[in-house]
Amino acid sequence: MAMNKPLFDIDQPGMHVTVNSYKPGNGLAWQQLFPLKYSPKFDIKGLEGNEGIPVAADRVAFNTKAPKKTRKTVGTWSGKLGKYSVSREKDEIEINEYQDLQVIAASNTEDAATAKHLVDIVYDDLDFCNNAMDYKVEIDAMRIGSSGKQTFSKKIDGDFATEDIINFNVPTANFKGASVVWSDSENADGLKDIADAQDAIASKGGKKPRFVFMEKKKFQQLCNQASVARRLYPLAKENTVTSDMITLAAINRYMTDESRGWPQIVILDTYATIQYKDGSEETIKPWNVNVVTLAPVAQLGWTYYKPVPNVPNTEALQEQGSYYKMTRYSDINPMLEVTMAEAYVQPGLINRASLVFINTAATTWNNGDAK
Repeated sequence: MAMNKPLFDIDQPGMHVTVNSYKPGNGLAWQQLFPLKYSPKFDIKGLEGNEGIPVAADRVAFNTKAPKKTRKTVGTWSGKLGKYSVSREKDEIEINEYQDLQVIAASNTEDAATAKHLVDIVYDDLDFCNNAMDYKVEIDAMRIGSSGKQTFSKKIDGDFATEDIINFNVPTANFKGASVVWSDSENADGLKDIADAQDAIASKGGKKPRFVFMEKKKFQQLCNQASVARRLYPLAKENTVTSDMITLAAINRYMTDESRGWPQIVILDTYATIQYKDGSEETIKPWNVNVVTLAPVAQLGWTYYKPVPNVPNTEALQEQGSYYKMTRYSDINPMLEVTMAEAYVQPGLINRASLVFINTAATTWNNGDAK
């Protein structure tokens, strides 16, 4: 299909400003835990020499059309492993409505509301695609960060996804269960579980984990454990330790005291919305709430990317963003205005020998599932 000049009022400078003023990962956890890293290589298997990332899954073919999304979609997978792609269209009715508004605005130069609405119509699909790419990175990075691998499920990744797994080869011994499930507030000792996991890595000569990442809900469960109150306030009577005394700051002071040197807790609170084939939507927690992950630095990996090249000999507008390419073009039959974002992206783990994954909902790893 030919990519014709866009029908809407946007030019290359306007597209450049919109795409490049967007801050990737703003407000999302992946920007800290899996920051962007350029890769000149296309196949992630080629990264093994640089970051020690053996990959156990093949990629699928690269000729899958970017899926059209409804107006509410936050982000989804294109169906091609290693490539993200999302698009949104304005159909013939929306194009005619836009042109009618142009006539109204031109006849009333003081109609600021209509003029603003026109601008919003032109740029909202760009904003949508910007956000869609970021939230897809969030989903993938958080799933990897709380499982040590990446599984491509048809439920989330679409019909073209395989059931293959990208296995980052974290040592099997680094996947653990809790000594007592953390929901058992009377008997569980989550802080000891974390300390023991750190000791296990140190005893093998690995880099000591200095940070532990957990979801907000899991941290609240940790705070409810009687053992935490006893550790923080050993001289206080049980009924004098109130919930407002068990804070993140108080726990981290205890954990990082030089007499212990235990990992500092970092709380995550991540959400993303996915859309299924039937148009229904579900808001999910990309991080597995059952799992806490220990790492030697305040970073779990990189989000590797390779720029998507511009297509030559086309009237479509194409703009390179921070890690993806944005394209806008029109079609005549049927009349469509298409905005599309594409990226070659793969989050990957670093410091694999020093990462520990604890399933707090079971006494064995159990793939991060509750017992």
